[in-house]
Amino acid sequence: MESIKEQARECIDSHAKQAVAVSFIPFVSIPIVYGVCAKMIVRLDGIFGIPTAKGWDSEIVHDIMAGIIAAPALAIPFLGAGVASVYIKSIGENYARAVSTVLETATPEQHTDPVFLSRRVKEELHKNYAAQRKNRRRRMEKG
Repeated sequence: MESIKEQARECIDSHAKQAVAVSFIPFVSIPIVYGVCAKMIVRLDGIFGIPTAKGWDSEIVHDIMAGIIAAPALAIPFLGAGVASVYIKSIGENYARAVSTVLETATPEQHTDPVFLSRRVKEELHKNYAAQRKNRRRRMEKG
């Protein structure tokens, strides 16, 4: 599993660099960065060797991006590059962590069930994002 996680990290880094490269084009970069994110999710699925239910990739990318507030910052030259990189890395790392957790806790039979995997990865992502929001609120309350 460690070799797979290393491949996932390389994939995430590669897509973060792609996002930086296109982020210097204000406004046009927003859909392109989202497209880079979608390609990364598809590649990560391949790296982890997980079959996904029909429409899973577009559904998960939509869910991930719906709560992102980075889009306005992507429209600002130079600032957009840093935001794009952090954005892609954050999504990729969260997605890879969720998939790893699901695969490590699933039975071998469940590894080949795209409906089960899709549901569990989505649940794990929601759990991770809820924990991150809770941690951010705690930090803000502490000042």
